[in-house]
Amino acid sequence: MSSPTLAVAVLGAGLLAGPIADRIDARPDLELTARSADARVLPAGTGSVVYVPSLAEIAAAAPAAILPRLLHEGYDVISTAPQNGHGPPAALADACHAGNSAFHATGAFQTTIPARLIRSLTEVTRDIRRVELVEELDFTGTGVYPWGAPGEIGIGTVDTALATRAAALADGYYAAGLHVLDEAVFDGVTGAGETPAGTVDVVTDSTGVIQKVIVDRALGPALSYRSVWSAATADRAPLRYRLTTTTDTAKGTANVRFKCMAGVHPADHLTCVNAVEAIRPVHEHAPGAAHWDHSAGRPVPGRQLTG
Repeated sequence: MSSPTLAVAVLGAGLLAGPIADRIDARPDLELTARSADARVLPAGTGSVVYVPSLAEIAAAAPAAILPRLLHEGYDVISTAPQNGHGPPAALADACHAGNSAFHATGAFQTTIPARLIRSLTEVTRDIRRVELVEELDFTGTGVYPWGAPGEIGIGTVDTALATRAAALADGYYAAGLHVLDEAVFDGVTGAGETPAGTVDVVTDSTGVIQKVIVDRALGPALSYRSVWSAATADRAPLRYRLTTTTDTAKGTANVRFKCMAGVHPADHLTCVNAVEAIRPVHEHAPGAAHWDHSAGRPVPGRQLTG
């Protein structure tokens, strides 16, 4: 039987480690035991860990080193790192079995939104031949996870290398999102086993300062995902999507806009909710499990990292 109160630590230096810890502390069924960037020592009694790595930690491949150790030591772990940043799936699964623990990658990223949207759309729309998705993500001054302030992705600077680096470090999130969309629309046939192709472009002003970063990703000829990253302005919603689907006989477009909630960027709100809501289901799941589910904030047995 599960304990009525679950002891949870939040580790990592990511932008949302603090807000996630606050939400855990506010839950009557959860107890916050630590909020620390140091993953070496955890308080006695801690049963679960939410790992929120920063962009620097992701770039240094810290999740691939830290996660297997935590799992091997018996902690159930929820991670917000990109899918390709967790390390080899076999290593995670082996660590889970050795530690009698469970691992879950929440898919805590705004690409979850179009994945859910398209899953719903395909229930009523048949014979889709092509999907084009455009994401417009505005960065506030404090930043958007997993990055940070707009300057970390090159906006407001003349350093195009920053934009390329920021796009590369987020590739795991977007690649996972594309594969989920591929499964939802095309049963995974279009891009099965493929790595999405991508390009990065910048839009500058007359002085060479970067105003926008545009990242195009494609999975086969039938599925494209464009991200447009800009600095936030007061006159528009900070997260917007345009979804275009094409069939043999028609083309349809849907536009979705997400506003801030109590001053929290909608992309960050999603990350926090998915991470916190996954804690108890992961802890109560059968030990020795390693899961990735990009389209929902809970573990799904059919979506294991390894067989």
